[in-house]
Amino acid sequence: MSGNRPKLLLIHSSDELYGSDRILVQVVDALREDFEILVWLPTDRQDGKRRLYHMLRDQQVAVEHVDMPILRRALLNPRGLGRMLRLAPRMLKLIKAAHADQVYLMTSACLLLAPLARLAGVAKATVHIQEPWGRGESLILRRLARFTQQRIAISRMVAQSTGFAEQEVCVVNNAVARLNPANPPRKLQLERDAGERPSYVVASRWVEHKGHETLLRAWEQAECPGFLYVLGSAPEGPHGVDISALVSRHVSKPETVKIIGQVDNPQDWFESVDAMILPTDTVEGCGLVPIEGFRHGKAAIVSDSGGPGEVVNHGKDGWIFATRDVSALAQILRSNTKDDLSALGAEGQRKYEEKYTPERFKETMRETMSGVLSGR
Repeated sequence: MSGNRPKLLLIHSSDELYGSDRILVQVVDALREDFEILVWLPTDRQDGKRRLYHMLRDQQVAVEHVDMPILRRALLNPRGLGRMLRLAPRMLKLIKAAHADQVYLMTSACLLLAPLARLAGVAKATVHIQEPWGRGESLILRRLARFTQQRIAISRMVAQSTGFAEQEVCVVNNAVARLNPANPPRKLQLERDAGERPSYVVASRWVEHKGHETLLRAWEQAECPGFLYVLGSAPEGPHGVDISALVSRHVSKPETVKIIGQVDNPQDWFESVDAMILPTDTVEGCGLVPIEGFRHGKAAIVSDSGGPGEVVNHGKDGWIFATRDVSALAQILRSNTKDDLSALGAEGQRKYEEKYTPERFKETMRETMSGVLSGR
């Protein structure tokens, strides 16, 4: 233990820099004044670059790679379950050796470690629920989560999906870091012939449920009403989608859709367009994309996929359409001008300052964790 600070063992399920990974960084920033923090990252889920690991090291955070039993759908078979069981005795020893006052599980996939933490004699455990639980998996996850004293959900929708009573789950809104005034985003020179037509960006993994096909069909139905920039990439394996093929199949003016791919600084793109689009076809636990747009003063157009609908105020700072409703999205794209989107974005920026800043997140997290450690 360092001084009078309790020790927090923070366990995460990936070593990348996507949504849940960035939230881990926010949690560390919020709690490092009050806790001595040690982060464990898994050895089985990395993109090869270890970007989260290196970011934490750069911020002088103690971080280690550990072979841990993480609940992944691909491992829910006899072989995978057997491997996770074999890891349990070693994990019990490692948790005991860490001498932590509190274990913090950053995602539901880490919940196998909750009963191990209890067996290891750790006084308190928290789980940060960042994804909605399906009906089948909630039966298992809820039992494991009973071994925690604090459950934090990133949205009301996620909290409700767990099946816990309202008073048993605390909702803490995610935050998005402020723009760095010493290194502000660049406004890019986009299409010179755009004229007064709006420009949009969609930034997410290229997987089927993220709704790229819904968006491109709506884009065509709206008569390609401006320019659409597609950021992101397809994951390895069978679950990725071919964005180029979707554009060829659905869009009669393919020059209006610009496939950018992965970029080093997506903030430059967020700064340069008129609105963000999040067209998810299924569910989203949180609305990080619209929050990022609001930080830049940009309007957000989102499907009614759960968390994003809790962030966007329909008609005030953006627009919400029913999931997979191509015609509704097309109507939104067809009817908005650059001036319309600018006015919505200004309202969104005011909401960011009110609800989604790092300062607000830090205040809420410190109060929440103080309550757990004091037994409240």
